[in-house]
Amino acid sequence: MSEPGPSAVGGTADTPSALTARWVTFSYLFALYFILGGAETMMSPLFPLVEPDLDITESNLAAILASVSAGIASFNILGGISSRWVSDRSMVRASALALAAGMVLSAAAQSFWVLLVGQTLLGVAFGIYFPPGLASVARLYPGAEGKAIAVWGQAYSFGLAAAALSVFAGEGWRWVFVGCAVPPLLAVVYVPRWVEADRAVAPVPWLTQLAQYARKRTYRLSFFASFGGLSMHFVVIGFSPVFFNNGGVDLRLVGVLLAAGRFLSAPVKLVGGALYDRRGGPWTARMMMVVTTLLGLPMLLLPADAGVWLLVPFVGMAVSVLPVANAMLVAALPPQSGWGIGTFRAGLLGSAALLSALVSGLLSLGAPLFALMLATLTVPALVSTAMHRAEAQAVLETP
Repeated sequence: MSEPGPSAVGGTADTPSALTARWVTFSYLFALYFILGGAETMMSPLFPLVEPDLDITESNLAAILASVSAGIASFNILGGISSRWVSDRSMVRASALALAAGMVLSAAAQSFWVLLVGQTLLGVAFGIYFPPGLASVARLYPGAEGKAIAVWGQAYSFGLAAAALSVFAGEGWRWVFVGCAVPPLLAVVYVPRWVEADRAVAPVPWLTQLAQYARKRTYRLSFFASFGGLSMHFVVIGFSPVFFNNGGVDLRLVGVLLAAGRFLSAPVKLVGGALYDRRGGPWTARMMMVVTTLLGLPMLLLPADAGVWLLVPFVGMAVSVLPVANAMLVAALPPQSGWGIGTFRAGLLGSAALLSALVSGLLSLGAPLFALMLATLTVPALVSTAMHRAEAQAVLETP
């Protein structure tokens, strides 16, 4: 990604020193995103290993997933607000510190409540990181933001794949968290420098900005697409290790297939980026949502030992819509976009937290996991329909 254009790290030309500095910064942001991607859902594949040690239940897992998404959502807001006064570099360092603390607490947990606090801190870290991370990557490569965001998004997929492979940890599951605490500690010690957003002109107050963006069609469509992807991420994919393990499938096989699906999402994301450039974000997101539903239904309805193999294409497609939605989001925002990204992500992940909390409550009341996962698969279909109607309405309103 060395397209010509103003250097976002130092200077106005792509000199060798500027390119090196930009690559170091991008690699740093990529590496931290990799750890955060794994941290976000690490408890899903680890749950069958943690369950007997801490005597926790499936409803506890749902509560953990809900707390992670709630932590992300709430600190997206705080991170967005802080971007008016605090540099992106400082926010990224704070994210690394919260990430390390969450990993250490999770590793040392002897009860559900300590584990919950540690996992919530992982959500806090992701919440702090995402607005400045996404905005900084876009600024690093002016004129090639879509490509930069697509490549940066691979870190998230690879992190999720690495987390899926944690099922092989066995009784040493605590060491997974210990190992993951080391990179963010190093990231606290060293943070490269990059050009920050221009804060000369303060953005409008948060509530006013929220109302402004809510009226923008691209902003709303990006929300629809992101929610469709995250509903799969937190419910269907999040509970798949438990679902298939209960169906008699070896947990290690589930972990390998989840990892394979995450790796598959890397080329799928690149194809999605190309389709975004050719056909636009709304069309690409709708297509991905429809395919996700078509893959998910047989995955759940077939016998577990057959349906589990569909995890690979299902995961590859379901999570690949998020970079498309992120590109739509950046296109809808002004240059100082950390504020807008925080507002967007807070609403999005707040909705995901409510969905996870609803699943947790229904599971605690005895609702079958299969029925809840099947019902959640209607979300991408509904999202696709809503996006189609919004696009059709826009065409009618065009003079």
